[in-house]
Amino acid sequence: MEEIDDETLMMQYAKGDVQAFTRLYYRHKDSLYRYFLRQTASPEVAEELYQEVWGKLIKAHLDYSATSKFTTWLYRIAHNHLVDHYRHNSTATKIITASIDEPSEELTKSIDLSDPQSNLLESLSQSQQMQQLKQCLQQLPRAQKEAFLLKHESGLSLKEIALVINETTENIKSRLRYGLSKLKHCLRLNGESK
Repeated sequence: MEEIDDETLMMQYAKGDVQAFTRLYYRHKDSLYRYFLRQTASPEVAEELYQEVWGKLIKAHLDYSATSKFTTWLYRIAHNHLVDHYRHNSTATKIITASIDEPSEELTKSIDLSDPQSNLLESLSQSQQMQQLKQCLQQLPRAQKEAFLLKHESGLSLKEIALVINETTENIKSRLRYGLSKLKHCLRLNGESK
């Protein structure tokens, strides 16, 4: 069976095909939920934001046009909703702490310290790696953490991330470079202190 791309499914949903929405939902539900979970301090808040974004998508489905990838459009809605949430709760200047209970395999693979100079992660147990990754992600500035998670958790390209958060591609590259550097440094420090 041929895989139908997200944009086609969304266009079908805009024409009234509810099964097309169901396929989109199941295709993106886990990564969208993890995006909110890692951006908030509470699974309850993440769940609320997650449900509200799907509601917004349903309301806006007739306005969708395939001028960009569906995931870019979806995460733009999610990003804007997250920003609105923090503005509404008067915490826009607060650093958002991550709640990472179950880091995905893609996320843990994205932090590769197994370079010739350091094999720290190989020497740690899986649970130690997860705990250290949680702690290090919590320390990243919000903008770097969001760019990192959109890249490594949601699989968006640099250009798509730039569209989602309304930044230049160069700024996204910088955020990712600095964020990854801070994560590697943090993981090395945690590995050395063991």
